Amino acid sequence: MPAALVSFLIDASPGLAQTFTPTPAPYQNWLSIASSADGTRLAAVGSYGWLYASTNSGATWSPLTTVANGTEPSRPWTSVACSADGSKLVAVANFNPVFTSADFGKTWTSHGPGATWNAVASSADGVKLVAVDNNMGRIYTSADSGNTWTPTSSPTKRWRSVASSADGTKLAAGSDYGTNYSDLPAIYTSTNSGGTWRLTAAPNQSWQSIASSADGTKLAAGVYGGLIYLSANSGTSWTPANVPSLRWGGIASSSDGTRLAAAAWEGSIYVSADSGHMWMKANAPTQQWQTVTSSADGIKLAAGIYDLSTGGIYTALAPPTLRMRMAGNGAVLSWSGSAAGFTLQQNSDLSKTNWADVGSGTLVNGTNQISVSPISGHGFFRLIHR
Repeated sequence: MPAALVSFLIDASPGLAQTFTPTPAPYQNWLSIASSADGTRLAAVGSYGWLYASTNSGATWSPLTTVANGTEPSRPWTSVACSADGSKLVAVANFNPVFTSADFGKTWTSHGPGATWNAVASSADGVKLVAVDNNMGRIYTSADSGNTWTPTSSPTKRWRSVASSADGTKLAAGSDYGTNYSDLPAIYTSTNSGGTWRLTAAPNQSWQSIASSADGTKLAAGVYGGLIYLSANSGTSWTPANVPSLRWGGIASSSDGTRLAAAAWEGSIYVSADSGHMWMKANAPTQQWQTVTSSADGIKLAAGIYDLSTGGIYTALAPPTLRMRMAGNGAVLSWSGSAAGFTLQQNSDLSKTNWADVGSGTLVNGTNQISVSPISGHGFFRLIHR
């Protein structure tokens, strides 16, 4: 009888809730966290606090120094972003020029105007950067890793959020109400690195957070006191997600736009494994969550709390998706390489509990892979975490 191979997600549930656990990061009013593509390097900033970095997915944290001499000042930090490998960092603080580093945060330079910065985003290589001014200002871009900054032709608004595609050509930015309520909030997009901007059909809401897939096609934007809205066509059209109306402080997306995570001020983190069609509340403490980030595959998550006394940074590991492709008379099963501690198991009969270990896989091009020989009858596979 030909072999019939079936692959399953963990617990056969793509929306299995993640559990967020505390890291030793200090208590700050955390406003922004950035992650390298593999999720090992993190950078985070707190309002009127300091800039911290982790090289081990949040297991330990170290303060970064942006001054060449003297004591690092407490700055009104608002946002941080990094390149895919984590080597290039860009961070903004109100009333300061833009800070950049090309050596994992060891040394820093600052360039550009001292605006009321609210958000910053980076291309995967860290060369193309974008920053938004919240004080009825413009959107600024840099094409040389932050050495020079140019105001774009964007309208002057209270810009609150910005996202970039991996190549830095597709940008999306969201605003709040202006200095008077006749200046309605909106989402604008650009397809030429900020050369020109287009008003989208997004509703007039206070757009606090926005995230983009690597190709800039899938967007997710959170309202500060409303819903999360989704676009699958680079912002041409938007649909509301099935989430409660909350103050969504931060939102993160995997590179393919499939996995999403959103943090709310009211005390919850929600996750989705199907591009925002279905959402599940993560297992996280009830805190004032303000920011969240993820690795490129959406497996490693980190979220920050805005609270000087009980806040902190928490991390979580999302369940990976088990995939299968046929190879000759056998099959190759694979899952994300950043999902550590998982073992592939096999069973020939789902009515029985005698699952047998196959192995933990060999890392190939960022994925754990195991080749399975042809089997007689049915073969069922699952991943377990130990």
